[in-house]
Amino acid sequence: MSMEKVFLKKLIFNKNYRWLRHVLLCIGYFIWINLLDYNRSHNLRETLYIFLFFYPIVWMYMLLIVYWFISSFLLKGKYFNFFLLYAGWCCIGLILIFFVHNYVFNPVLGYPVPQHVTLKEFYQQTFTPQMFMEINALPTFCVFIKLFKFWYVGEQQKNKIEKEKLSAELELLKAQLYPHFLFNTLNNLYSLVYEKSDKAPKMLMRLSGLLSYVLYECKVNEVLLTKEISIIKDYVALEKERYDERLDISLNFSGDIDDKMIAPMLFQPFIENAFKHGTAEQIGKVWMSIDLSVKKNQLYFKVINSCNNNPAETPERHGVGIENVKKRLELLYPGRFELQNGIEDDVYIVSLSLELKAMEIKETFVNIPVLKHAL
Repeated sequence: MSMEKVFLKKLIFNKNYRWLRHVLLCIGYFIWINLLDYNRSHNLRETLYIFLFFYPIVWMYMLLIVYWFISSFLLKGKYFNFFLLYAGWCCIGLILIFFVHNYVFNPVLGYPVPQHVTLKEFYQQTFTPQMFMEINALPTFCVFIKLFKFWYVGEQQKNKIEKEKLSAELELLKAQLYPHFLFNTLNNLYSLVYEKSDKAPKMLMRLSGLLSYVLYECKVNEVLLTKEISIIKDYVALEKERYDERLDISLNFSGDIDDKMIAPMLFQPFIENAFKHGTAEQIGKVWMSIDLSVKKNQLYFKVINSCNNNPAETPERHGVGIENVKKRLELLYPGRFELQNGIEDDVYIVSLSLELKAMEIKETFVNIPVLKHAL
């Protein structure tokens, strides 16, 4: 935001700038009455007297409109009452200015005081377009500012509520995602512990690193893409310990990945899903391919894995993790992603294209030590 916009925002909303707002209103009204009185030969002294005599009247006239009529009638939808009171109050203000002008202002400046004023003369001198503009210019401007402030504050509160709602929904999705991830990983660990495999301790250490990432680094909205790729590699290595030589897996990460940010644990459910509903349900040799590339701010992610020859025997792949990540994509990247998945020629394919935000990395990420003794 530019310095001019910051100052204007402070001038309108900051209470510490109230004195400056009043000074600017005084100057503006002084200029306004000079512009309206262009057809009169007022000198600076007379113009100053006009300002001193009539500004307090206009100020009190404006205060009632801004601080009572608007809040009590206009903002509550009582439009007829508002305009009725406004018209009545305007008539009172114009009449008051007529008497002050003729019986207070004129004697001070040595002008003759009208002795006998007919009703027609009174009407012609009081209810004129120029007098109406003189008395209503300042209140109209202040009413506009007041309504703008109400609208702006309302929009800010609305946006705040929407952000809080979005944040709460994302936190709920995270709360669902992490137990789901932990459940799948512990299932893998359980099978090795049950078989008393020598791979269990090594697998437990990898699990410790993954949990450290989930507990400490996934609290932020975005993480480095390189860190997310590192977690993918660790998880795949964890799964390979269980499948041993039966699993043939290909990992490919390329493109401009070094300075990009991504929502944490965004790809994990797709990879878990490929292991759970693909390789785990097949007998014999199984394979999987994971590709992630970035071109400028466009990310492409694809998971391909072998599956049952009979698609009818392949269970629906819409578990908690997949539905979760779809909702997160809709919330975090609305209109900026395309997700496709399905079975083609005995292989299951998940394809995601995503437009990343262009941003600079200004924070350093501290590696959280693995909780070796906690487990």
